[in-house]
Amino acid sequence: MKKGDKIEFKGIGTIMALIVQKFGGTSVGSTDKIKNVAERVLRQQKQGHQMVVVLSAMSGQTDKLLGLAADMQDMPDPREMDMLLSTGEQVTIALFAMAVKAAGSDAISLLGDQVHIHTDGMHTKARIKEIDTELVHKHLDAGKVVVIAGFQGRG
Repeated sequence: MKKGDKIEFKGIGTIMALIVQKFGGTSVGSTDKIKNVAERVLRQQKQGHQMVVVLSAMSGQTDKLLGLAADMQDMPDPREMDMLLSTGEQVTIALFAMAVKAAGSDAISLLGDQVHIHTDGMHTKARIKEIDTELVHKHLDAGKVVVIAGFQGRG
């Protein structure tokens, strides 16, 4: 097998590749930008690729959340900062899944904990140690675009 070869899966059809794409806050900074990224992802899915999309918070959202935290406490607890900041990604993944569905395809948004992203537990600067991909593959095999929140995991 060489690069670009198509693989025939019984009952699923032809799948060219599993593609994982990460989009930062500027790329998904407005609902129009989210729709554009969703269309781009769907073009690749229509070519036969399985798609996993990892998203950051919309541009400006993290700064707003940091400002809210600063209003509460000069030096917030790192764990609570992680809890607060991760909400920005949750908004983006839900909106992205809605955009995919509005375009006529299917998607599911998942939090880091739902896909069992295990980290080293270092709040505000954690590194991924392991990901259990079983749930991701289940949804990919069902033809869905899997949308995962960045900046999330369980230590």
